[in-house]
Amino acid sequence: MNDGSLNISSFIVKRQDKSVNLNVLEHDQDVLIKLVVACYINPTRSFKIKLGKKINIPEFLNQKDITSGLEFVEVDGLNITYESSMTIDEPDSLLKTLVRKVKNLLVVMINDYNIKLINKYEEEIDKSKTLIYKATIGALSFHEKSNLKPLELHYIALISMNLEEIVDHLRFVDKNEKDFLNNVLGITNKIKLILENLNEFDYKQVLELTKDILRLDNITIKDVRTYDKKRVKEHLVNLSEVLLDWSVTKELEKT
Repeated sequence: MNDGSLNISSFIVKRQDKSVNLNVLEHDQDVLIKLVVACYINPTRSFKIKLGKKINIPEFLNQKDITSGLEFVEVDGLNITYESSMTIDEPDSLLKTLVRKVKNLLVVMINDYNIKLINKYEEEIDKSKTLIYKATIGALSFHEKSNLKPLELHYIALISMNLEEIVDHLRFVDKNEKDFLNNVLGITNKIKLILENLNEFDYKQVLELTKDILRLDNITIKDVRTYDKKRVKEHLVNLSEVLLDWSVTKELEKT
């Protein structure tokens, strides 16, 4: 019997990844790469981009963004296509994997400077960041039950971006900069500990991390190598600021 009262209940919308079909006249490869990445990181099951002009296929497929996680992208004549039944979830788990790879990259740079292995780690880190973006957008696009809140997904995406930026410059730091590399490794271990315990970390931990980062050399740019050292420090600072923001959010949630 209906007593006239209003009942409100939540519901979950079942995720149904969709297909995208686009027609573009653009033939600048750098612009097309950005479009492909945008299609990929959205929750698409497949996409097809029809071009107005043929492109240099080997050159296009050799682009960094294509080789870093977009293995299912195909180029054939005037069409760029992608199709995969793979679903990507749990961006927090992907983030933990990413920071472990950053740590391993540093260990290789310090102990056994194997350029092929360093390049492989960089490629895997780029791939992890792309997958985190895809998982994050997918989680935000559907009313699915998730252990992560929208703001937490935002923080995870920012952290992954900064970790990738750190690596983009770290790989160009001179292998003889042992003190700097060891200091960054120590900082990375602290970041790793925080990211592996996202429910537990607090602002006190992040403040200690921030102090360690700020203690890194005050770097004056003299050449390309010192530029890369400075950029590594800047992105570490940015990452610590994201973690500090997150830690304050956690404090607010307690009130």
